[in-house]
Amino acid sequence: MAVTKQLSVMVENRRGALAEMCSKLAEKAVNIQGLMVPEQAGVAPIRLVVNSGETAKKVLDALALKYTEEDVLTVQVSDRPGALGKLTRKLADHDIDVKCAYGTIQKGVGKATIILAVSDVEAASKVMK
Repeated sequence: MAVTKQLSVMVENRRGALAEMCSKLAEKAVNIQGLMVPEQAGVAPIRLVVNSGETAKKVLDALALKYTEEDVLTVQVSDRPGALGKLTRKLADHDIDVKCAYGTIQKGVGKATIILAVSDVEAASKVMK
């Protein structure tokens, strides 16, 4: 488990907007490590975890995209039924709310990477040690 930064970028829901942002990040060698794009009309918050937050912020500024930054948890869990439930139950039992979650599983590795925005990152870090 690690604490990392997440960027929540306000992007207009229009064809090509995501492609433009991702392409501009790639031009500056920013690797997207986690991504959540909601299905939402109008302007929607795209959540990103990247390898270089400072470079990403410069790209977003150049694109005139508004964003916020917050600490989130990156957690490795077993790729098996119940692993995420056990993790989130532990948080709930300690009165820690999950505000946002997304993840990925790479077959053959046996682990899933989950990104969690929680109500209290410091407390969650202690609970999950």
